[in-house]
Amino acid sequence: MHPTLSRWVESSLDAPVTAVEPLLVEASNRRFYRMRLNAPQPGPESLVVMDSPPELERNDAFLAVQRLLADRGLPVPSILAMDTENGFFLLGDLGDRHLEDVYGTPLQDKAIALAIDGLMDLQRIDAPGIPPYLESRFRDELGIFVEWFLGALLDERLPQTAADAFETLVENALGQPQCLIHRDYHCRNLLLTPEGGLGIVDFQDALIGPATYDLACLLWDCYHDFDDGERRRWQRYYQRSSRFRFDDNALSRALDLTGLQRQLKAIGIFARLKLRDGKPGHMRYIAPVLESATRISSAYAGMEELGEWLVSIGPRALGTLD
Repeated sequence: MHPTLSRWVESSLDAPVTAVEPLLVEASNRRFYRMRLNAPQPGPESLVVMDSPPELERNDAFLAVQRLLADRGLPVPSILAMDTENGFFLLGDLGDRHLEDVYGTPLQDKAIALAIDGLMDLQRIDAPGIPPYLESRFRDELGIFVEWFLGALLDERLPQTAADAFETLVENALGQPQCLIHRDYHCRNLLLTPEGGLGIVDFQDALIGPATYDLACLLWDCYHDFDDGERRRWQRYYQRSSRFRFDDNALSRALDLTGLQRQLKAIGIFARLKLRDGKPGHMRYIAPVLESATRISSAYAGMEELGEWLVSIGPRALGTLD
C-alpha cells in the first residue's frame, strides 16, 4: 500500500489497524486491502480499502450503482469514507468466503439459491439512470475474442460460419426481456457473509440488458463447470419466481446462448490479459471455457458449425497454454 493511501486510511479510521491483507484482484486496475482493526465493540473488526485510480477506473459508475443497490436493500458493501480525487474508498467488509470456496461442499445449494434470489431482486429494480447494453457493445465484446484470442494468440481468421453464429448470439441477447444486470455475476464476485447471507461486489459495470445474463454468469461460470442436471435444476428455480415468463425451451436456449456469448468474450479477455497486460494467470481457464463453449454450440440448430470450428482450433489453442 503506497504512503498516500496509508495516511488517508489512518486519518479515516477511529481505531488502530492491527493487520493489512492484500486481496485477490481479477482483471482491473483496482487494488483491495482488508484492514483488521482493534476496534471497540460494537464497531467493525475489519474493513476493506479500495484503491481505484480515477484515471483508469469508472469510479462515478461505482458510486452510482452502489447507491442504487444499497438504497434498494441489496447486499453490497457500504461506503464509509472516500477520497474521489485519489480514488480511495473505505468499504464495509462482507467477508472472505466467495461462492467459489463453497462449491462442492454442503453449502453449495444454499449459496446458489441465495445468488439466484439476489439476481431476481436486482431484476426488480427500476433503474432509469443505468445505460442500456447496446448492440454495438455485444459486437465489440465478441470482437475481443476475434482480435485477441483468434488473431493475436492463434493467428487465425474468423470463418463465415462462425460470423453467422455470432449474429445469432447478438439476436438472442437483444430479443430477451431487458432489466438491470450486474454483468459479472459469478462465483468470485459473490460471497457468503459471516451472517450466512449473500454479498455482491464488482457491480460498477451494471447495465440494462438481457434477463438471462446474470443467470448465465452464474450457471455458465468460467471458473466452475456445473453438470447439465445441476444447471437445469437451478434454471427451474429461477423460472418459478422470475418476473419474466419463459417456457422451458425458450429459457434454456436464451440462457445457453447468453452463456456462450459470455464465454467467447471471456476467452478473448483472458488472451488480452496475457498479451497486452502481461497477466497470464487466466490462461489456464481458456481450455475448460473453450470446451464448454463447444458443448453449447453443438446443442443448438444453426450453431453446430461454430461448434465444429471450435473443435478444430482446440489443439492449436491448447498448444498456446503450455
